[in-house]
Amino acid sequence: EKYTEAWLPVFLYHNFRDIFICDFFAGAGYDKIGTSGSPLRILEVIKSQQYNIIKNRVTINVLFNELDKDKYLLLEKNVIEKLEEMPDLKNYLKVEIQNKEFYELFRKRKTNFAKSANLFFLDQNGVKEISEEVFSDLVNLSTTDFIFFVSSSFFHRFQNEGSKYFKEFNLDDIKGYTYSKIHKVVLELYKKMIPKENSAKLYPFTIKKGANIYGLIFGAKHPRAVDKFLKIAWNKNKLNGQANFDMDKEKENIQRDLFTNQGQTKVEKYEFELETFILSKQEITNKELYDFTLENGHIPKHTIDKVKVMKKEKIIDYYGHPCISYEKCYSESKRDIKTFKVIGNEKD
Repeated sequence: EKYTEAWLPVFLYHNFRDIFICDFFAGAGYDKIGTSGSPLRILEVIKSQQYNIIKNRVTINVLFNELDKDKYLLLEKNVIEKLEEMPDLKNYLKVEIQNKEFYELFRKRKTNFAKSANLFFLDQNGVKEISEEVFSDLVNLSTTDFIFFVSSSFFHRFQNEGSKYFKEFNLDDIKGYTYSKIHKVVLELYKKMIPKENSAKLYPFTIKKGANIYGLIFGAKHPRAVDKFLKIAWNKNKLNGQANFDMDKEKENIQRDLFTNQGQTKVEKYEFELETFILSKQEITNKELYDFTLENGHIPKHTIDKVKVMKKEKIIDYYGHPCISYEKCYSESKRDIKTFKVIGNEKD
């Protein structure tokens, strides 16, 4: 929901006449205790952007799919009721509800997706639906962001079934791993499937809900999309930006560092890697620093804080503000590329 809120306004102002938002494993619309599920939350986000949708004359195509017949019938009922609350969007919002196998539906619609801006949600059971073929299609679509999930029940089976889904799966890689660590292994296996010439990036987020752990993997090509996802993730957890709980025991690392000078938080490790990267150059641009930030799964604030310290310590020098942001590095109207001089590399 948070990512849809951040994603939709961007594409309403980027000359796309058609936008697709697809939830391929949509469920019934509400959970067992009556909490709104992803389909209704997606529609609520669209409703909140009603003014901008009408102003920019953009068609929002929403596709909900649910294979289970009973859930599908409930989904249909719940979505129709929700759409009755959105009469002003009837000429701009097209909602389709399907009851099909995921791969069959995805394959048939692939041509349509190639012509539009897309946001896909794939709340699958395990990883079998996101096969190598499907994953290849996802990363080859030009303007597509996707979020798919790996359920905790799959983690139970992963050690025995991993080789069914990944050619490069090695049981030794995950022996003794916790579920949260296995999630990272799954992420790396998918990363290996991305061709070198493809700019798609993958980022993880692990969710703990009661006794269960779910892995979320976000994929996108555009730096603005990556920026928005990482800001949401780090806002959820300022310790590691990768989970809604202290997955890597960051708090213990903080305590160890305070009393024994050992242990580093994820941000501290990044700051060290960033400084090493900067000192390997004679000079460096804000765009290079911004790209390095996203590549390492961090937010611009972490880099800005560090370069300000490095300037104060006379390790680097630059004029004015660091300008490490999407707008200053990529936006056509606001771009401001500046060069940082690495003083630490100057010879006496």
